[in-house]
Formats: sequence, C-alpha cells, structure tokens
Amino acid sequence: MEGLNVLVTGSTCGIGLHTAKILFKKGATVILTCRDEVRGRRAVESLLVGVKEEDVAKESERIHLFTLDVTNYNSICEFTDEVSKMFKYIHVIINNAGIMGVPFELSVDGIEMHFATNVFGHYVVVERLLPLLLKTNRPDFKSRVIVVSSGLYRNAETIPQVSKLLGQKTYEYSSKQAYAFSKLANCLYTVALAKMLEPHNVGVYCVRPGFVNGTELGRETHWFLRALAAPLIWFIAKSLDQGCETIVYLAETPADQLKSGSMYYEKKEEAYNEMVDVTAIRQVWAILRHLEDTIWKRNTQLTDKQKFHGENVRNILEESLII
Repeated sequence: MEGLNVLVTGSTCGIGLHTAKILFKKGATVILTCRDEVRGRRAVESLLVGVKEEDVAKESERIHLFTLDVTNYNSICEFTDEVSKMFKYIHVIINNAGIMGVPFELSVDGIEMHFATNVFGHYVVVERLLPLLLKTNRPDFKSRVIVVSSGLYRNAETIPQVSKLLGQKTYEYSSKQAYAFSKLANCLYTVALAKMLEPHNVGVYCVRPGFVNGTELGRETHWFLRALAAPLIWFIAKSLDQGCETIVYLAETPADQLKSGSMYYEKKEEAYNEMVDVTAIRQVWAILRHLEDTIWKRNTQLTDKQKFHGENVRNILEESLII
C-alpha cells in the first residue's frame, strides 16, 4: 500500500479506525475524517502507537485529519474542496461511516438520518472526489471505492418514497427498516456506480463485515439492553481484526482478482438477494439525484462553482449507466 492515498470515513472509532491503522502499517497515506477534533486527534495518536520516537515526525506525514459531517452537504463540499487542494490523487475511498437504530430525525439538509449518513453523504463524497479517483500515478493499481454495508440489508421490505425520506409525508417509521433500507441502498449504489465507472477503470466493491464487537453502531440502543446482550455479543461477535479483514482485502488485492459491483463477505464474493435488481438500482439512483437537486434548490450557501462541479461529475457518470 506504499504510495497509495486512502480515505476512510468514520475513522475515529470501530472498524473505520481499525482499518486505517492496518492500512497505515502497510504503508498507505491515510485520510481520516472526524466530526469532533478531540476524537480525531486521539485517532491520529492511536495510529502512531508503536512507531519509534525518532520516526514519529516522518510517519505523521502519512496521516491527514479533516473535519467532515456526512449528514451536512456544506460540510461535505468544504471537506472535498480541502482534500482536492491537498491531494492530486486518491486511490481508495472507504465509505464506512454509519449509524443504526436512531429515532426518526432529519439531517440539517432535511433527509432521514439513516439514509443521510449511510448512503447520501457518501454518494456526494465520492461524486465530488471522483476526479481524484480517475487520475492515477500508479498504473499498477486500480483505484477503487469500498462501500461498507450489512447483511441486514436482506431485511428491507420496500424502497420508501422520496417524500418520506424528506419528511414530507407521515408514515409508520421503523428504525430497523430505515437501517435495513440504507444498507440495501448501499448494495444498489455499488452496482450502479460499478457500471458507471467500468469504462474509467475504477472498481467498486460492497462488503458486509458481519457482527463485530468494538464498534459504536449500537450506541443508540438502551444501556440496559446493551448490558443484557454483552455476554452474547462477547461470545458470537467478531473482533475488530476479523471485522475489517475483508475491507483491507478489498483495498489491497489486485483488481483482476476482484469483481467490481459485487458483495464480499469473509474475502469471498457473495450473491445479492432478489431485492438487488435493475428496477431497484434505478430507483435508488433517482432518489440520490432528486435529493441532491432538492438541496441545490434549498441551499443558498452553495456557490455556482460547487453546483457546476456536481452536475459535471454526474454527467460523466451517467453517460456510462447502461443497466
């Protein structure tokens, strides 16, 4: 991984932080994201644990910390603008940040929080950093996007109307269904983006880590229930090393040994369920576009340059959308 720039969202704890540690040890330059600078600095320090004192200054040059709130479009634009100024190339983007089981809430941009965090925010990050993925200074390495999903995507019962995702229509909200749909959307997005980027020699891979201990995904669950479940979690859950094993595998394995658009579990390709079909793929892509168009209309802080950038990249992508 030496000489490769790797962006990991949600990299201050859990699988994201652990993945960043491993890739850093393998020689990658890592781009960490945080919402809280104190936690971000703590993450940076944890990557340097074990580094010889005389090497800390040099090794620190391979760690870059940025502020990013994936639920806030303005924050994403600021983040991607800063990254684009600092880096000429990004070789790997790992869409890892996520939430689970939160009560109904809309993001600052007015999008249901599971979808805003787990899906839409990452869609925008990749869209705006796509020019850095398409460039390459490493002809021996195929740039790639890794989307962290979950086996719980299989529990999704339907694709909600966009009016529900925008909180414009009342409905019986279920946090379990909201999470399941967001993870299904990760799968659908992976397949669509893989088709779009195929002519541009960029791979896109979906991964389900499994049930992993040491993450903060269950932080919204009542403390009493977490305490009751603790012995069971300890017994059946994977360690962080096991949980990020497939993510690291997808980040470093030669592209000719991987299949773009596919789901991976325990370093093996795995078939999607019947919900991942052409109709659903087009539905989710249409939802993502509609949400971004809605934000452009609402958000007076966005510059014409930022909007043009988004439109230009979308046009590049959708020229290749043949499903």
